Amino acid sequence: MSQLNFRRLARRTLALAAVAGTAAGCSLDLVNPNAPQEGEVLRDPELILNTAVGLQSQYADNILIFIRAPELATDQWGTRQIALQADQSLVRGDPDATFGVVSDPFAAAYRIARSARVLQVSAPLVNLSRGNQVGISALSKLLTASAIGYLTTQYEQLPASYDSLGARPLPRDQVRDTVIALLESARAELVTVSDAELAPFTARVLTPTAGAGIDLRNSVDAMLARYYLFDGRYAEALAAAGRVNRGSLSLLQYPSPGQNPVWQYFLSLNYVGARKEFFTDAQAGDARPTFWATRTGGNTGLPDSVFPMRVYGANRNDPYPFYLPDEMRLIQAEAYARQGNLAEARRLINEVRTEGRDATSGACTPSATEPRGCLPPLPEDALDTPAEVFAQILYERRYELFGQGLRWEDLRRLSQFTTERPSMQFLPYPQAECDRNPNAGC
Repeated sequence: MSQLNFRRLARRTLALAAVAGTAAGCSLDLVNPNAPQEGEVLRDPELILNTAVGLQSQYADNILIFIRAPELATDQWGTRQIALQADQSLVRGDPDATFGVVSDPFAAAYRIARSARVLQVSAPLVNLSRGNQVGISALSKLLTASAIGYLTTQYEQLPASYDSLGARPLPRDQVRDTVIALLESARAELVTVSDAELAPFTARVLTPTAGAGIDLRNSVDAMLARYYLFDGRYAEALAAAGRVNRGSLSLLQYPSPGQNPVWQYFLSLNYVGARKEFFTDAQAGDARPTFWATRTGGNTGLPDSVFPMRVYGANRNDPYPFYLPDEMRLIQAEAYARQGNLAEARRLINEVRTEGRDATSGACTPSATEPRGCLPPLPEDALDTPAEVFAQILYERRYELFGQGLRWEDLRRLSQFTTERPSMQFLPYPQAECDRNPNAGC
């Protein structure tokens, strides 16, 4: 069977395993992910492996849903005049709780969690190698944790898992602890297998098409570093970020006939683009704005001047980052600064800023896959107070992590070090969930 047919079969299986829903106004009446129905348990090893490929596609197809509100509610993305009113409401900060932009992230994350749980329950019931068993379990936990992790940056309260009887929403900090526990469980499983044992799963599931896919070990540690930082657990964030190989990329893939949803929104539908301020707020000589977007072909001169993506969204089948390696340096810089080690924080900030710059000539060597600032290092007296260090970390994260859905959380966490404010603090709780869940507390 061809890879294309494998992917189609996997998608059909996931459609049965997950609760059906549309992008706008979908029902959130999901079944408890901890108890898949008997008819949904998969019994064939080939089908399970192909469904694992489909789970990645399900996550990849929803990446726009997870990053849209954080980018539009902050100073990263802007709307064009033809954009949906719902998208424009995110820029203004007044979305209605009935809008799809409010309910979509919630629904998508729990559908992914549901699909992942079906795989976790099914895999031990069939004859799969140890590497495949661990790979399926770790991937399922990683994608569930990443999807729900995004929700913790967008809603003040949400369920930690979904229950058809009506799960009670918890404070986002508590749900983030559940996210971390899932990731730690995935990591604990991965250390029990060698790279050689995991290689068949990697080749079959994680990189089924040409090009880089999800690097499972590094991605688990990268998500641990991210959410430990957000949780204020700085020693754990440092340790997790230090385990990530910064030479490895982890990418979501969109082989034909699929399409990158960010490309679709930016260039096919022409709804959104990089804000003009993303360019004008940059420090002189910073090469990262033009890595991310092209400051030509936008609505130049109009009040909503926005510009098209240049990489990871310029073409229909472009991949999209699961995470970016230099996020790890900036996580470490912030964690060190929180611990009072400003010298180490300065060193890491300057590593990020100067990447791609020849120290002698000042010439810039760009990369096709990662942003490079190509800036001179900042002197010690520019970063000798905590306020200066945290403000600079916020700046570096803005230009390194454009389009990654993290800016909203960054502005909350580091609000005292900037005058920039998002259009709103959180999304409202979805009205659809209020209507169907008697325990939602709406």
